Amino acid sequence: MTTQTAGKKSAFTQRWKWNKRGHLRWLWNALLRFAYRALMQLEVKGLENVPPTGAVIVMINHVNFFDPVVVLAALGRTITPMAKVEAFEDWRIRPLVVTYGAIPVHRGAVDTQAIRSATEVLAGGGAILISPEGTRSPTGGLIQAQEGLAYLATRANALVLPVGIVGTPQIWPMLKRLRRAPVTFTIGPGFTLPVDGKPTREKLRQLTDDAMRRLAAVLPADMRGIYG
Repeated sequence: MTTQTAGKKSAFTQRWKWNKRGHLRWLWNALLRFAYRALMQLEVKGLENVPPTGAVIVMINHVNFFDPVVVLAALGRTITPMAKVEAFEDWRIRPLVVTYGAIPVHRGAVDTQAIRSATEVLAGGGAILISPEGTRSPTGGLIQAQEGLAYLATRANALVLPVGIVGTPQIWPMLKRLRRAPVTFTIGPGFTLPVDGKPTREKLRQLTDDAMRRLAAVLPADMRGIYG
């Protein structure tokens, strides 16, 4: 996705680059593990489905700000998140996403820079975190996903790992009452999205919907949304 289209000024202050070093990732992960104990009653189901090595795309549902953050240190692998460029534009969040090594995604058109960066991680046997819906669901249930997940998975021949997140909207309200919110991560079996040759837009749409139904399967019925 790109910061500008023909004849239009970029909506962003600059073209953000990927800090692949992620030099403070170890610190943020340590703080996250502390947060699991201090702020949440965290339960992780299906951890045995996480492969110890190899290219993996971790796909999550997204109903709360905390969703793409809290899962990063819970799966036992180094994970590189893909984050919308608005997070880099927000001075309150920028230190986290930059020093963690998040890949900036400029929405609006195909972001070839983000795709190349994510493919580089996967080619090296790493793991990428994606929220296929592209934004927080206003309903709490799954909404229409974008085709970027399927495009990246077929391009990199990567395993896709569905992770259903439940309970994060209660973290802040319960923290204000000095209580820990019950949060559950449910990890489903990994799968691939096989395709012969270069997939068409229609094929990518089909593969995306197939993947989202697998994500829906690890969520409660009332959070499956249009994929229920």
